[in-house]
Amino acid sequence: MKYLQKHGNKKYAARRAMPLFTTGITLIETVVAVTILVAAIAGPMTLASQSLKASRDARNELIATHLAEEGIEVIHSVRDNNSGADVSPQRLAWMNSILSACSSGCVVNPTDHLVLSVWGPNTLLACPSGDCSAVKYLYYNPATGMYTQSLSALTSPWSKSSFTRVMTLQGIDDPSSPLRQVRVVSTVTYTGFAGGVRTVTVVD
Repeated sequence: MKYLQKHGNKKYAARRAMPLFTTGITLIETVVAVTILVAAIAGPMTLASQSLKASRDARNELIATHLAEEGIEVIHSVRDNNSGADVSPQRLAWMNSILSACSSGCVVNPTDHLVLSVWGPNTLLACPSGDCSAVKYLYYNPATGMYTQSLSALTSPWSKSSFTRVMTLQGIDDPSSPLRQVRVVSTVTYTGFAGGVRTVTVVD
């Protein structure tokens, strides 16, 4: 603020002295503010990322459970079809094709019913020499949403998935040659969001 000071016949304009210090944001305050802002943003983003991974893992677990149950249902269907066609005196031939295919491990081709409208002997594929490591993977068709297995690699539109499935049969009444009671074990594996292998097993 200016004011006039009279000195003799002359007038002088005087100014208010400027303060020695001015207010403002220092570098330290800026760094602290930026750090708080980053922490506030990074926290929810990390939580959202983990939630998406957990959701994807839950979805894969659900798919794996359905695939394991599908294997059981396919063997049930083959058993029922065999039983209906069994004309042997003691009605013991219904398990023949199932035991021959799955006694040492087998994979399932659910798309086999598209040809015959029923699941038959060609639905259950015995693992070569009892080793299922090369044929256990499931192939996925994005056009139909179906999964299947094969003893040889499938081409487009099928693509190899991270899911595997192996079916095994265990005799209950007679382990070596069961007649009436068989335990069916369906084991499906898949890769979890943390990279580990997860397993879903359904026993019937």
